[in-house]
Amino acid sequence: MKNSECVIEQYRGDRLVRTFAPSGDKAFPWRMDVDGRSYLRTNGWVLSKVLPTLVAGSRFRTRVVPMDTKDGV
Repeated sequence: MKNSECVIEQYRGDRLVRTFAPSGDKAFPWRMDVDGRSYLRTNGWVLSKVLPTLVAGSRFRTRVVPMDTKDGV
């Protein structure tokens, strides 16, 4: 699966904290949505937020959702 085919969701408990979605921009390929705002982000920045959540004991839960499922298609 390519990053252009998925949305990354991060939860703290049952609450959705932020999402990362493809932006289509070559310099900033991700769009981060948090608290009703959107920010363009680089691959490295997104990885720095996602990788620490994948270890045991993390307060965050990360989920990857294919775009076709996210859009309800």
